[in-house]
Amino acid sequence: MVTLREVAKRAGVSIKTVSRIVNNDAAVSAKTRADVLKHISSSNYVPNQAARMMRGVESSLYGLMTDVVATTPYSVDLVRGAQSALNEKHQTLLIVSTDGDPQREHELWQTFRSHRVTGVIYAAMFHQPHEIGNPDFQQSIVLANCFAPANDRPSIIPDDEGGGYTQAQYLLQRGHRRIAMVTLIPEIEATRLRAKGMRRAFAEAGVEFDEMLERRGMAGQVRNETIIAYDVTRELLQQKRRPTAVICGNDQIALQVFAAAASLGLSIPQDVSVMGFDDLKLISETLRPQLTTVALPYFEIGRQAVELTNSAREQVEGWAPRILVPCPLVERQSCRVLA
Repeated sequence: MVTLREVAKRAGVSIKTVSRIVNNDAAVSAKTRADVLKHISSSNYVPNQAARMMRGVESSLYGLMTDVVATTPYSVDLVRGAQSALNEKHQTLLIVSTDGDPQREHELWQTFRSHRVTGVIYAAMFHQPHEIGNPDFQQSIVLANCFAPANDRPSIIPDDEGGGYTQAQYLLQRGHRRIAMVTLIPEIEATRLRAKGMRRAFAEAGVEFDEMLERRGMAGQVRNETIIAYDVTRELLQQKRRPTAVICGNDQIALQVFAAAASLGLSIPQDVSVMGFDDLKLISETLRPQLTTVALPYFEIGRQAVELTNSAREQVEGWAPRILVPCPLVERQSCRVLA
């Protein structure tokens, strides 16, 4: 990182002059100010705000950088989890959003350096690989709800495979065998992992999964998806041997499955059981019957991300664990036991 001394040397002025300009001191000529500011801009020098206020004192700030997670229904829980862990240490969370803009992300790393944040949690909107490159940030960085493709950064992610296993196991234990699956778009990491977990549960139970009962419940590209679960579920439920249960990629898909069943005069769970994923309470607790689902553990991800950030500061270079947080079952009334 470029220092105040290096900027002064490049501009041919004293360190004191650069300091005055950084602190908006009027006692500097316009020509000198313009010249020094040009060198500051070209060198990416970042004024250390915290250092000017508290020389030698470690910052009480943690950074949380997101892509667009701050606008999703689940983000509140992730932030609450991180803040809960920080409250115990009397520390503060500085939250910023890149909105997917690489230039803004570059500027926000400068902001974190300027405020000497103790560590940064980088959180993604959905479980995905993510490469943050080399942000020239010397403190620890932990990825939350995403992971580095090269596994060179610590990360904490939901156990989507375990969640898919829980969905299928719950229904299999209740006697269901003809189980449909209405999924998220295939490009999402969670889709692959949950399907893997579901098939593992089928294999352990000695039950063959009928591939003809799998449908995509969303169309389009990531962040621009359209839910099509209503139509594909109607097709599934009008089969001569209709499924007795439907595993859904998320609770929004489950909502459309409920609607499709109702349109055909079918009752939940008497005619068909429905299992969701996410535990989006606006849906899961409002539907009647209430939705049995598997929760995404965002509060716990946020809380553990802070702890992992602290641990990463104390570990040797190259230490990059990937921690899975279990996705717990939330049992309500949308699934029945088959006689």
